[in-house]
Amino acid sequence: MHASLARAEEALGMLSTLHEGLVALFLDDPGLAVRLVERCDGQVLTRAPELLEDRHASFAADAEQVLKMRGRSVDALLVARDPDDPKGGLAILIEVQLDDDPKKQERLAAYLGLVVDRHGLPVHLGILCLKDRVAQKLASWKVGTALCVHPYVFDHRVVKRVESLEEGLERPVDAILSGVVHGHRGDREAARIALAVARRQPEGKRQRYTATVLAGLPKADREAMIRALPEEDEMQLSQLERECGTFNVGLEEGIEVGRKEGLEVGLDLGREEGLEVGREEGLEVGRRGMVRLLRAFLASRGLEPSEEEAAVIEAGTMAELQAWAGKMLVARTVAELLTQ
Repeated sequence: MHASLARAEEALGMLSTLHEGLVALFLDDPGLAVRLVERCDGQVLTRAPELLEDRHASFAADAEQVLKMRGRSVDALLVARDPDDPKGGLAILIEVQLDDDPKKQERLAAYLGLVVDRHGLPVHLGILCLKDRVAQKLASWKVGTALCVHPYVFDHRVVKRVESLEEGLERPVDAILSGVVHGHRGDREAARIALAVARRQPEGKRQRYTATVLAGLPKADREAMIRALPEEDEMQLSQLERECGTFNVGLEEGIEVGRKEGLEVGLDLGREEGLEVGREEGLEVGRRGMVRLLRAFLASRGLEPSEEEAAVIEAGTMAELQAWAGKMLVARTVAELLTQ
């Protein structure tokens, strides 16, 4: 029973805020992918990164229609056409890999083939990861047989550590990525610089960048970062941002309640039966916590769900709530949030 609870806790722990926040960095500044590739092996993919455009929406439609796969098949697809050569340009597939995912490796050849078929351009694959064991495994990936594609692995060895606030303000997305990647490894100064950069961004990005950095930190470091904020900045850091940063809201509480209640019930029903009851009740508490988090986030953005949409959210399963939470920082409407 405890193994099931641990898996559920980890699934929510690696939830949306960190993943979606990191993906959004590549969309905020597509040149980030170009700079990371150059740091990998010195190759300059394009000298006009401003021409890169997000083509994920069209790829998602193709993946569902052609490959019979759900639309969220890749995290980002950036495409640039050479204005002087109709057949020139490039495509960059971006994956954010927070943990090992063997199934993703199996599907990458199909994804790459579809991009080549639709765009007819050279394709590059970049994978961002935070864990050493994942990076080591990714470095040995070889997608395809007759045609092999080795991914660029963006980890702490590739992501440049931003050394100062001034440097970070020149390229905010690089600073936020530095804060997440190096902060994840215990570098509080890199995280502090990233948070300082985030606080100087426009409101929408400030909230998202702050939540992303906090989400990437170990729990003790995250709490220390919040305590170290100046009083006026700490007041600006909303409860929602803190919840997004820790993201265990609801389920963490539910798991703890479930464990305690399960053990109490176990006195009468037997240990195994009690733990099972506790697990079910704890996960339900966690599910309700996720509902509250989603509703609070929507309210903070001025998005009011209709009666039908509110009912869908209230009745959502944990899997559905996790999927919606995965889009809550980027969805523009409630309908878009609830679209699978």
